[in-house]
Amino acid sequence: MLARLLKRDWLLLALLLVVVTLIALPVLTYPLGRDQGEFATIGRGILNGRTPYTELWNPKPPAVFYIYALAMRLLGQTAMALRAIDFVVVPICCACIFWIGRRLINRRIGLWAALLFPVFYFTETFWTLTQNDGIVLVPMLLAMVLTLVASEKIQVTSQKPNAIESQRHRGVFVGAQHVAPLGEGGVFLAAFLAGALSGYIIWYKYPFGLFGVLLGVIFLWLRWQVRATAPFSRRDAYAMAVFIVGGLVTVIGGVLLLMVQGAWGEFLRSAQVTAQYTALTFNFNDFRDLMGTAVAFRWHYWGLLFVLALVGIVTSCKLQVASQSQNSMIGASRSVLGTQYSVLFLLLAWLLVGLIIMLVQAKGYDYHWLPMLPPLTLLSAMGIDAIQGLLSRVFDRGLLTANPYRRISTLIIALVLLLILAAGIWPTTWKYLTGQEDQVTYFGRFVAGEFVADESLKVAQLLRERVAPGDSLYIWGFRPEVYYLSGLNPATRFIFQFPLVGSWYPPEWRKENVDTLWAALPPYVLVLQVDYMPWVTGSHEDSNQLLQEYTDLNNWLVFNYERDTQIGNFFVWRRKQP
Repeated sequence: MLARLLKRDWLLLALLLVVVTLIALPVLTYPLGRDQGEFATIGRGILNGRTPYTELWNPKPPAVFYIYALAMRLLGQTAMALRAIDFVVVPICCACIFWIGRRLINRRIGLWAALLFPVFYFTETFWTLTQNDGIVLVPMLLAMVLTLVASEKIQVTSQKPNAIESQRHRGVFVGAQHVAPLGEGGVFLAAFLAGALSGYIIWYKYPFGLFGVLLGVIFLWLRWQVRATAPFSRRDAYAMAVFIVGGLVTVIGGVLLLMVQGAWGEFLRSAQVTAQYTALTFNFNDFRDLMGTAVAFRWHYWGLLFVLALVGIVTSCKLQVASQSQNSMIGASRSVLGTQYSVLFLLLAWLLVGLIIMLVQAKGYDYHWLPMLPPLTLLSAMGIDAIQGLLSRVFDRGLLTANPYRRISTLIIALVLLLILAAGIWPTTWKYLTGQEDQVTYFGRFVAGEFVADESLKVAQLLRERVAPGDSLYIWGFRPEVYYLSGLNPATRFIFQFPLVGSWYPPEWRKENVDTLWAALPPYVLVLQVDYMPWVTGSHEDSNQLLQEYTDLNNWLVFNYERDTQIGNFFVWRRKQP
């Protein structure tokens, strides 16, 4: 009976993911933003034998570059191949969220959360999708699943497993009861893999290490929770040690890989200057302004989630006493998460760590909020379930029985969420997909500040017409997506301008950059204007203005190149004929 039930649940999840994927497919046509462009440029460089940091500099850890390289290896070097990464990320994340929700509370929570996640993930902007902070959710969620598995202990109950599962499927909270846990070897393996993934996520972004700390705390707390029935033992200490060893393996393994590549020194310097870059906005005025804008944007995209999560938190607290009473009625013993307070505490701690990860980066970019999405969807699923339960009780008073009403409300809510998903994607893409507008017009719809995607496309098309693929290009500004779209390689290892203008970067990099350009002149140079990014460069001037202050580079440009044309915010310089 239980096996059939589980198969049905996973079949329902698979059907849900198929529907969501079909609705979200137009996302594959989205253009690349700046960040996706830098990941793609370095990923392609890796496939061509170039080494990050020493040959292609970047302030971020290297994991995302290799994910992009893998996508290009498997699917080709196109923008669509990179956007397909999200269609691998989302199903894995949904499966993990469903498992967590079902294990901690009940199947309904798992299914609602598995629907909420893709709806609010795919309705993000082209700028936020296929980002470092979204891709890392896969190892984060897998690590959480393995941590929960490794935290379980054998429970003895007076009730048959099928009866307990039946109660859970009827909405009764019985905690994370697991009547057939892994053996000792399985627990150690799960702990090791959870630790390894916790270490691995640091290679996406340094603040993500806080999530590994959270998992370690959760592991210890959950083992301590069952002290009354199964005291914390030496085996628990061994499991924690295995968890730590797993983390050290991936952290030290990454260090050794960089050393073998000869990139460790430059990587360390990258990490040092990244800390100073982050500190740019660690002052009251800048932090307040950035966070004010960020919160407004998050409310626009996640307002419904915030409201549902609040409902879930409030009702979870109110139902605690009732849950304890129902647990005693069915004879369920204390389990790893035996109360709704325990589940709520875990989810809120998870959400808090995601919030801290966002805050310590001190920028509030949309994609910095993504690590908060999984716990937020689980809390919101609890809110939906609570609203359904309330409405069922209201309509059960002689008007309609609870079970049919719950089915009807489930269908209505699911359809509304799917409509939200469709409304966030199809109005933008419909004309392009139906041939009513060309790609340049379509890309003109994607704007972020001074960035307009059609300008990148036009410049890339011009370069492809005039320059052979694999030749070099130099861009003075932060538009690395043009390297990828044009098929041209960066003329120096600095694929954007800010490490050459910020006062906290090594001054010798400026000389290195110009010396490299003198050694091999690229056919074209692109100079950007109105790209004011003081939170990145530390200056309120745009790239064209900053060029005048970089005397050596400006002299090199004027001596060797002539202005050819202007496309939007791009000044296109062509090499002079000998």
